[in-house]
Amino acid sequence: MPATQTDGATPQLVVVVEDEAQIALALQTLLSFKGIASSLHESAESLLSALSLRDGRLWLTSGNGTSAMVKSVLLDMNLPGMNGADLVLELRRMQPDLLMVMMTAAQEEQLKERAPDLQGVTLLSKPFSLESLERALLVA
Repeated sequence: MPATQTDGATPQLVVVVEDEAQIALALQTLLSFKGIASSLHESAESLLSALSLRDGRLWLTSGNGTSAMVKSVLLDMNLPGMNGADLVLELRRMQPDLLMVMMTAAQEEQLKERAPDLQGVTLLSKPFSLESLERALLVA
């Protein structure tokens, strides 16, 4: 999907990291209805391999060679390979002020264990409403 132009300047997009294809496509469709460009990745590793750092900002290069600045990341807690909390730490290392929203069905105990790693990340408990997603992305 083409990146969103902001004020005719740098193209930006929301990155979605979700391993369940139907959920990922539904999220992309919802974002599209709101005029928000997005890029889908089924794993943390898939996203990390597509990212580059320019002037302290994360950029994503698509398969066709176009690049867009990452506005925010919408990610699942439970991903194959590197989990969502570890991805948050890696993305924060690369761009400390990156805005992130984590979707989770994790139990409270699991979240408490990772709470220090998730500070500043907006948490959305599954299932969530479209309104909750919109609010989280507006905050992010």
